[in-house]
Amino acid sequence: MQFDPRLNDLGINVAPTPNAKWALAIAQYQNDQESGGNHHVYFTVLNANGKPAAGITCVVDWVGREPGDPPTKVITDANGQCNVPLFANLDTTLKNGPYFAFVEDQTKSDVIRGLGLPEKHHVNFLLTFAPASATPSQPPAGNLENAVIAAAQKFKWMPINTEGALYKFALTKNLGYPQTDEFEFTFNNEPYIGQVYNLGIVFVKKGDWGNCKWVKKP
Repeated sequence: MQFDPRLNDLGINVAPTPNAKWALAIAQYQNDQESGGNHHVYFTVLNANGKPAAGITCVVDWVGREPGDPPTKVITDANGQCNVPLFANLDTTLKNGPYFAFVEDQTKSDVIRGLGLPEKHHVNFLLTFAPASATPSQPPAGNLENAVIAAAQKFKWMPINTEGALYKFALTKNLGYPQTDEFEFTFNNEPYIGQVYNLGIVFVKKGDWGNCKWVKKP
């Protein structure tokens, strides 16, 4: 499993379920500088062949939920993806994030616990689940694959917010792949979000996500 080490600092952990159908393969974190203003759990569910699994139920539940208040359940789309917004706080001293997430049922899935918004900051959690039988174990120490992983983890990985307005707009304009993380700037005292792509720079006024624009790179 690939587990963003920043999650440990927030008290977030994974509880494996014996004989689970679904295993958590990847858990990534986007802080408030990386999340694009979103505050969601983003699910990606893959099948045994590593392809998107549509029609799979993903669940976000929370500690202290009233019995008559059902957990939030969403269904993956054709891309094997779905998402759930988060609103409750995570006290970074107590590490008491109330949310936990899994696929289908707790008896059938690994469960990631302790999710929440650290001191009310907007952050995202990107979770990839796959059939437990298809989830590869970590390469043994000393082999080439392990050396590659160790080397790569020394660098900051650029998060790609595939649900973000800038990314979706860039796809429609065939601007290629992101070359930077999303960044903020101001114009006439108004906040904007920008991101550099292969063939241009995409930008939008913060909060006005339906009116993205782009300019050619210099």
